[in-house]
Amino acid sequence: MAGERILIVDDEEMIRDLCAHILISEGYNVVVASSGDAALEELARTPVDLVISDIKMPGMDGLELFERVKKQKTDMVTIFITGHGTLDTAIESIMRGVEGFVLKPFTQEELVTAVDRAVTRSRLQKENIRLKALIPLFEISKLQVTEIDLAHLFRIITEVLVQEFSADRVSLMLVDHSAGKLIIRASHGLPTDLALQATRNFGEGISGLVLDRRSPIIITKGKHDDPEVRAALNTDDMPLSSISVPLIGKDKPLGVLNVSKFTDPEFTTSDLQIISILASQVVAAMENASLYEGLRDSYFRTVQALVAAVEAKDPYTRWHSTNVAKYAVAIGREMGLTPSQLEEIHIASILHDVGKIGISERIIGKPDRLSREEFDIMKDHPAHGMRILEPIGFAVSIINAIYQHHERYDGKGYPQGLAGDGISLSARILNVADTIDAMVSERPYRGSIAIGAVLAELEKESGFQFDPLIAQSARNLIEKGLLRLGMQTYAQHAAGRSGQNP
Repeated sequence: MAGERILIVDDEEMIRDLCAHILISEGYNVVVASSGDAALEELARTPVDLVISDIKMPGMDGLELFERVKKQKTDMVTIFITGHGTLDTAIESIMRGVEGFVLKPFTQEELVTAVDRAVTRSRLQKENIRLKALIPLFEISKLQVTEIDLAHLFRIITEVLVQEFSADRVSLMLVDHSAGKLIIRASHGLPTDLALQATRNFGEGISGLVLDRRSPIIITKGKHDDPEVRAALNTDDMPLSSISVPLIGKDKPLGVLNVSKFTDPEFTTSDLQIISILASQVVAAMENASLYEGLRDSYFRTVQALVAAVEAKDPYTRWHSTNVAKYAVAIGREMGLTPSQLEEIHIASILHDVGKIGISERIIGKPDRLSREEFDIMKDHPAHGMRILEPIGFAVSIINAIYQHHERYDGKGYPQGLAGDGISLSARILNVADTIDAMVSERPYRGSIAIGAVLAELEKESGFQFDPLIAQSARNLIEKGLLRLGMQTYAQHAAGRSGQNP
């Protein structure tokens, strides 16, 4: 069975009936109309894949019908039925996008051949569109399963819309329930001030209307008959064509995806189908991320409690992870790291010793220096930490920082003996911060080390244990008095060294 639905438009009943009889026998679904106006009414209520129209009809002729149909559905396939007197018009119409024509009088074979050819081309065109979109859709589908950084996912989807659909503007507006508004959370091509300030009340503008209706809208400049849509349009800066798709979660509206272009070709219903798929993937990713964040936060709190339990075993390491996080983030900020990098360093610092959960309390709490055998056991804690944290899916950079935080810049550390840039930046920072806190904290076998000795150690081990740039950044912070070490600041150290009261 062919399955496509065909609309036959002809003012002669005999021609309509003949075409319908032939095409139904070939497996097509057929509807008929006796005039151009009747055809438009039928198209408004019935999805159609192909229009077969006589050119010469009373009132609205075939050419006018063709032009009006193309305004509503640019990818509609049309065939003209024509006599010798309108043959030149039919040939000219092919240049304007008509798929073909059938010359009166025609045989069954001529009609079926013309229709089959047009339907085949239409199928190939639609299939090409689907195949073209398949690869990026597949990549995004993989991302939505694992990606918890929604900003990154939004950037990927925006790139697909720009590259595959030649979109000039893309905006993702999300619902802020507390404010009762739609707010732009990601955009492309919008003026910066508009992207930062644009909001819509629920039900306001095209985005508000789409969310209120919970159904997508495709708009072509000057060609929309819906009065509510016309009233909501901003005609001052109106694109040639635009699509707005609501983002609806399982139990509530989440936002709207808007895509627009200022140049040909206009968006088609096929484009709308693919963009709707992208919108559904945004919804799935948002819901997955929300669920995942909740699970990860719960797990993170559990791990923090375990870290606290480990530190509670040894009063000399209590608050160690908190202090290391403070030092590491300060060093990272001094080095100009991004907020997301600082967040990763903070998480890695808090969790860097979680692997000690797997180490005997006798070794962790030993008041004396560890024996070689005990130290070998203690050296397993980075690997224990990695095994504990990997199942929850923390970023690779966080896992690497925890696993590598005892590596040395000169390659003499553990557990892998990595060196230089082979050690992740976060791990190199964590190594310095961890060592600083170890030096300024009291131990059963020694007191805390003075700040001057800390500075000397940072300088001495620069290029050996420590990355020189990171060691220097730590020294700069201490010397500027911007890093509080233990209970003493560098200003207090300097004052005491000069015999002055702090």
